[in-house]
Amino acid sequence: MSNNILQLANHQQRYSGSYQFTITHELDVDFRKYLIRKLDALVPPTVNQHPDDAQPLDISLDDIEGDVVAGLSAVTCGATLAVDLLWVDEALRGSGIGRRLMQMAEDFARERGCERARISVTTGVAFFVDMGYTLSGTVQQVDFQAGSTHAIYWLTKDLI
Repeated sequence: MSNNILQLANHQQRYSGSYQFTITHELDVDFRKYLIRKLDALVPPTVNQHPDDAQPLDISLDDIEGDVVAGLSAVTCGATLAVDLLWVDEALRGSGIGRRLMQMAEDFARERGCERARISVTTGVAFFVDMGYTLSGTVQQVDFQAGSTHAIYWLTKDLI
């Protein structure tokens, strides 16, 4: 993915050429399930429960055929953006798309009056720290049946 396309995306809400961002402000259970399936192949995703008054914010990057090649699913509630899921297809990783998805979500959250963002992840802590997030907690989760452990990290960022 060329830097010219990413620079264009910084000024517009869509990529030119064969990719386009789609933003949804309504709950899309199928989109969340799709992201969970994509992430589950990598690591077990953590999805939080949200209050009934939480406002959904889903952003997908779709290719020319309309297939989702990257996506973010989040909600805003009160003054907080809660990012639940972030996935970028392996072929597009490292091209800045994940960063752009996060920036777009943060921008929409500011428009909704949010003052902070939070995310919990099992991998990619350095990515979020590089974006200005601060590690606010961690816990080791043990799966006795599978005989494995993994950590869950909570990160936060001030948006104001």
